[in-house]
Amino acid sequence: MTAQIEYDQVYAKRLAAIEKDPQYTILSSMNRPQASGEHQATQYIVYTDYKPDNLKRNSFTISVYTPFENVDKYGHSKADFQSQLLFDLNRWENSMHITVLETLGSESRLAFYDFQNMGLSQLALKAFINLAKKVDVAQIDGNLSSFDRENFAKLQHIFTKFAFTLKIADSDQGIGKILLTLKD
Repeated sequence: MTAQIEYDQVYAKRLAAIEKDPQYTILSSMNRPQASGEHQATQYIVYTDYKPDNLKRNSFTISVYTPFENVDKYGHSKADFQSQLLFDLNRWENSMHITVLETLGSESRLAFYDFQNMGLSQLALKAFINLAKKVDVAQIDGNLSSFDRENFAKLQHIFTKFAFTLKIADSDQGIGKILLTLKD
């Protein structure tokens, strides 16, 4: 069996499991065959456990799954997701706070080691911003901690790419704040 056929089967199985689970909502997906030598994920699912009617919870996740580089020799997924963004929703202040944006292989930190540099964290962040706009959130914020200093340049790049304002307190230590105002 070729790698692409295995990817297709694993992708279809994971997609079906997410669609079947009432706790998840699919935010975006792509199912394009992987071209030879391509290093970006072309099969992925971005999903969340956020439900607008769940007033008892304030913390949620956005996860990104791809079969690319995630299928073992038996044709099974090694991980249920490779990138995850954890966030808190403050309904009173109409804001969201990013608590962790990470990819498989990283420590719990806002900075991320992008799993094989496939753009999975960017998929999570893009879906998160779209979700925030959809639920009419006014602003998104987050903190950069000393855990982030190793990937500080990468952090600056990705958050600037998505129009966040960065307030750097100590670039050597990787400490700062991010803010995205969606409406005044």
